[in-house]
Amino acid sequence: MKIRNLHIKHIGPFKEASLEFATGYVPETGEQPVTMITGVNGAGKSIVIDAIRAALSGQALERNIVADEHDFLIEIDLDQDGVTKHYSTSSFRNGKIEEVDLNIAMPLRYGYTLPESVYHWIIDYWSSKIPVDSFRISNMSNIKHEQVLKDVMLGKKSNVDLVNFICQIDYLRTSDMPLEKELGRVMYEKLREVINLCLDNGSFKYVRRTDLTPIVEQNGVELSLEKLSSGNIFLVEHLLLLMCKMYSVAVLNKLDVDKVFEIPGLLLIDEIETHLHPKWQKKILGIIRRLFPNLQIILTTHSPFIVASMDGARIYTCVPQVGYSEICDETEKYGHMPVEEVLMSDVFGVHPFNERITEMIRHRKQLIESGHKEEAEKVAGELFAINPEYFSYLNTQGRI
Repeated sequence: MKIRNLHIKHIGPFKEASLEFATGYVPETGEQPVTMITGVNGAGKSIVIDAIRAALSGQALERNIVADEHDFLIEIDLDQDGVTKHYSTSSFRNGKIEEVDLNIAMPLRYGYTLPESVYHWIIDYWSSKIPVDSFRISNMSNIKHEQVLKDVMLGKKSNVDLVNFICQIDYLRTSDMPLEKELGRVMYEKLREVINLCLDNGSFKYVRRTDLTPIVEQNGVELSLEKLSSGNIFLVEHLLLLMCKMYSVAVLNKLDVDKVFEIPGLLLIDEIETHLHPKWQKKILGIIRRLFPNLQIILTTHSPFIVASMDGARIYTCVPQVGYSEICDETEKYGHMPVEEVLMSDVFGVHPFNERITEMIRHRKQLIESGHKEEAEKVAGELFAINPEYFSYLNTQGRI
């Protein structure tokens, strides 16, 4: 499943707004299947994600996002298996927005009732919350594949589910059944790759089977998962539980082992930068795209590092007006803008450098816009000389 368009009326601070989402990688233009929504606090970024969650699942969310219960509308164009269908809802009952399609909503609310057909796609929603339950399990339990999508739009994650999944894959790779063993081998290697990508100076080591404890090594010290920083565990947990969903869809649909990580789907993320150091903010979208190339990603962010982290993303800003907000497509403006210019833009309004460097950056931008390429290149060279590491992107002939 992928979302092509969203239209909302009297939702949150929006009188009316429309968004067209990036749905796939386009080699000719470099467009990525990533849509970012940014803006100041209270402008309505998260409301867009909430509208999608509510319309698809029909579940009560953490807050009521309907501004006028008697005159609101959510319209969504969904692409499923290459077929695009238009859905809408304008009904509000028992504190909930009615779902746009019951066939989609049922597995999102209750899971699948086997042997009914199972969709070949996944949905996941990441909130900024980190689970607080224990990482300790006394024994493994079978993964309930039929509940792969149950309550996914509520953003619930569990440390127990994370540890159980890791232990299940560790045991699966030693199965006596050839097909299970091969699936376990592939999943285990992917699991190692995910964890290794999520750690600073660290890697996955093994599962201590005596007490079912996954062990990683970081900075030369062996650690259990609860000893990791909030940023590291946020990445490990969300990426591995996303991987678990793909595993369940593959098992239910009896897909070939080499197709597991090619499963398409929709990933919604609210304020992706929460818990993450700027270094990880720059890397996270690239990691997700590398691991799961067929996911459509729709996210909200306050971070200029996120906005500047992926060329080819579609970028919207939520702009407050007197009494309401508007959504503006700013892809042309921000799509290829370096992070220091994003920081200094209208949306963020931050000046990260001293007055001299800030003025040089502004002057270079003005020279580019007025067509004085040679003079702009000269300023770029001066900036590069001041800080070769930070301004390394300027040390390229013809970049301007």
